[in-house]
Amino acid sequence: MQLNLPIMDKIKDSEHILIAGMGGGYDVFSGLPLYFTLMEQGYDVHLANFSFSNVASLTDGEHLTDTCVGVSVDNNDIDGVFPYFPEYFLAEWFLDAHNDYITVWAFHKTGARPYIEGYRELVDHLDIDCIILVDGGADSLMHGNEPNMGTLFEDTLSLIAVNELTDVPVRLTCCLGLGVEYEIGYAHLFENIANLMKQDAFFGTCSLTKQMQAYQEFEEAALFVFDRQPSYTSVICSSIISAVRGEYGDYHLTKKTDGSTLRISPLMPTYWFFDLQTVVKNNLYREIMKPSISLEDAWIRMQIARRAFPLRDEPLSPLH
Repeated sequence: MQLNLPIMDKIKDSEHILIAGMGGGYDVFSGLPLYFTLMEQGYDVHLANFSFSNVASLTDGEHLTDTCVGVSVDNNDIDGVFPYFPEYFLAEWFLDAHNDYITVWAFHKTGARPYIEGYRELVDHLDIDCIILVDGGADSLMHGNEPNMGTLFEDTLSLIAVNELTDVPVRLTCCLGLGVEYEIGYAHLFENIANLMKQDAFFGTCSLTKQMQAYQEFEEAALFVFDRQPSYTSVICSSIISAVRGEYGDYHLTKKTDGSTLRISPLMPTYWFFDLQTVVKNNLYREIMKPSISLEDAWIRMQIARRAFPLRDEPLSPLH
């Protein structure tokens, strides 16, 4: 059973596809079902992530820039990065499960300008002609003037960076894990999705099921990495796994969420696909954050802009 991707007409002329986690942490894992589905269909597919680990401290491995580093099992100087290093453990899983030596490209957290430079070097290095930015969750679809916009900061930097890559003919975004995040207003989120539909920027949905080989690989990889860094599991990945298994409501797959209330639902295993340029156009921070060099500079720019925006009223919606 295969994942029925609604974007095949968009990528049919592509050859070298980069699937990149946009919000940091485990976001690249949310792209694994796409990776395995597209690999099976004969595409040359690569993985990247906006890393929460100190990858700039690595002295070995392939450095395309100071802040764009190839992470593989051949990295030897990882002591300064542990215990949180999902990109490395993912490369370990590929070797363990598939005897496959892969590189997970990791971007050190910076402002927009170094991030853009890193992406340009990576695109040239891999001859990329299609990028799919993957959000574990859905706060990348917020405009920035919602009272509860979630953790839009890292997503915005990734959206800005890929939006600048005008030589890449196909640039898409997708979300997996809708409903996991408590920090966003879902009435506004659905209003934003409706707005993307009105702009012809919504390309459809498809859902993971436990019968799919691509899903099974994702689950196995996530649980492998949970075991390797048990203090740093992923709420989003564990919620998606729980939902695919048919759990509902306040179900806890890992101890990390003990003491909190979860809302596992069948919405969580669904991919939502969008046109990247339109998503960026709707993001109110895109221009003010684009000149940033450091992460602190980008954050200050976002906070200054947010104070200047009048916040939106809650829309009338049956779904909150």
